[in-house]
Amino acid sequence: MSTELELKFLMPPQYLAQLIAMLPQLGTTQSSDDTSLLNAYFDTKDKWFRRHDMGLRSRLKRDRYEQTIKLAGSQHGAMQMRPEYNVACAGVEPQLSAFPAHIWPAGTDIALLQQQLTELFRTDFNRKSWQLQCSDGSMVELVYDQGQVLAGTRTEPIAELELELLSGDAQQLFNLARQLLQHLPLVTGWQSKAARGYALAAQQPLTLPLHSGDSLLAQINALQQAAACYQQQGSNSALVAAAQALAALADSIQALPALQLLSRRAAALATQLRSDDKVLAQQDYHLLLLAVSEYLYHNG
Repeated sequence: MSTELELKFLMPPQYLAQLIAMLPQLGTTQSSDDTSLLNAYFDTKDKWFRRHDMGLRSRLKRDRYEQTIKLAGSQHGAMQMRPEYNVACAGVEPQLSAFPAHIWPAGTDIALLQQQLTELFRTDFNRKSWQLQCSDGSMVELVYDQGQVLAGTRTEPIAELELELLSGDAQQLFNLARQLLQHLPLVTGWQSKAARGYALAAQQPLTLPLHSGDSLLAQINALQQAAACYQQQGSNSALVAAAQALAALADSIQALPALQLLSRRAAALATQLRSDDKVLAQQDYHLLLLAVSEYLYHNG
């Protein structure tokens, strides 16, 4: 088992050359790769895996198949953490019996699940990656994925930058992300490729959060969900909901010494957001989200 620890951002493809030019400033490149990844996601008709907060995927990379199960994890704003199990497989359809027995909920009928598997969607993309050694010796993989999510005849583009900790100090992820945000027009990622695929397959648009909640984690999640709704649907109600969640976040961080200096700027951004959606693309906004994510990782 391994646990993914990563930060995700959206980045238009035209900035890829600028990203590559920045690599020497970020660390020492130990290796790089450029390959195509074909990914198929599976579940049962009654969404057994989805109901158990598990994701099942097979991947074809350089003529070899690998199957992966991701278990329930946690999301701290921009940071995502999920335990995962990776096993080699013979073809595109996963073989569930190859995974460790202890990962399944008690009473799971593996043979029946295997019979009920159906392919839901695919995420096919080209992946450029660089393994960077940071000044403290930590190893971080920087990845840029470009391709599409496919569900039947429906498609959505993929253009994502991810930073994943391979070894060492997770603080280096936040340090690198802060450098990148200061030079590239990055947008904090909210949904995984799999979540986008499930929604596309079900033809299910995003919904507004019911309440921003009282905790910092609930507030940043509500903010990102409302912002994603606005970017998908362009509704004024989503923009208002995002502004309200950002205002609640500003109030919460005012009481936290580590984030207190950001509270005034967060409140100003919330006021501006009520009438100006350009806030959602501003560097200050995404640096704020990163700072809160960093706080949640260390204190959540």
